[in-house]
Amino acid sequence: MGSLREYVIRIVAAALLSGIVIRLTQHSASGKIVRLLCGVFMTIVLIQPLAGTNVSLWESILPDITQEAEAVTAEGAAAAEDIRREYIKQRVEAYILSRAKTMEADIQANVSLDEDCVPVSVSIAGRISPLSRSRLTQMIASELGIPKERQEWIG
Repeated sequence: MGSLREYVIRIVAAALLSGIVIRLTQHSASGKIVRLLCGVFMTIVLIQPLAGTNVSLWESILPDITQEAEAVTAEGAAAAEDIRREYIKQRVEAYILSRAKTMEADIQANVSLDEDCVPVSVSIAGRISPLSRSRLTQMIASELGIPKERQEWIG
């Protein structure tokens, strides 16, 4: 906090000094040159801490900003993974339901995914004929890679 106070004091002092010099030379022949030099002086005073001579302010803030950025990035990645997982789950369930509909079956499907978002098991409930159930079981095993042992049929 002390370094920020010093920075503000330097800016105010430089502005006062520049203002006085510009006012004194306002009507002289060198007035434009003095204004230019005062502008350069003010620019140097303003950017001096950013140029590396006084980086303690940035050094104290940078770790906090870095930690916050890493936390936000991790949170965003987790949210994206959750959305991806839910999207894949819904698509696989919709595929099973559409295939069941062609067999005139009225079912609900609940798919479980592993950590790589690959379907590993399915729970199916509803009305379906034995022949359609057999065909759907085979389709789920061959097309989705979920073996019969991981297909739970309810009802």
